[in-house]
Amino acid sequence: MTLVELLIVIAIIAVMAGLSMSVLIKTRQRAYLVTCTGNLRQLVQAVHMYEDDWGTIPIVRPLETQEGTFGFVEQLLYPYVRNDSVFICPADFTGGELSYSEDGLPIRKVLWQGKEWKTSYLYFINFVTVEMYGKGSTRVKPNSVLFMCCWHLPHYRVYLLGRYDGVIEIAPPPIGGRNLVEFE
Repeated sequence: MTLVELLIVIAIIAVMAGLSMSVLIKTRQRAYLVTCTGNLRQLVQAVHMYEDDWGTIPIVRPLETQEGTFGFVEQLLYPYVRNDSVFICPADFTGGELSYSEDGLPIRKVLWQGKEWKTSYLYFINFVTVEMYGKGSTRVKPNSVLFMCCWHLPHYRVYLLGRYDGVIEIAPPPIGGRNLVEFE
C-alpha cells in the first residue's frame, strides 16, 4: 500500500465519520425532545395530584424564611415526582443552573434548607385561565398552558407546552415576537 492509497483511505474514513457524527447529534437531540416530553407529562400529572390533595393548583407564592425561599412550583411538586431531574430539560446545557426570562434577565436562584432548586421550564401556573361554575367554584380551562420548555428552539424551532388537560404540544414560536399569550 502506497502513501497515496493510505491517505485516500484515511480521507474516506474521515468523511464517513463526519457524516455519522451529524446523524448521532440529530439522534441525541431527538432523544432530548422525547425525554423532555416525558418530563412535562410527569409535571402535569404532579399538578393534578397536588390539586387532588389540596383542592387547588400549586400557585407560586414565594415565602422568605430563615432556611431560604419556599413556595416555588418545583418545591411544591417535588413530593409528587420525587426526582430532581424531572425539572431539568436534557437539552438544557446549563443543567438548570442558568435560565433567562423573556426580557433576557437571569431568573432567580432558589435556595431552601441548603438545597438549590433548579429548573429548565417556564411556569404559567399563576396565569392560567379559570372558568366559573355554579356556587362560586372555579375550574382551570383544559387548554391552559402550565409549563413551557424553550430549550429545543435552537435545533427544532419549537416550544414544548404542557397543558392542563395532559396534552404535551410541540408548537412553533408565535409569529411576530415572543408574546406567550398567543399560545392560549
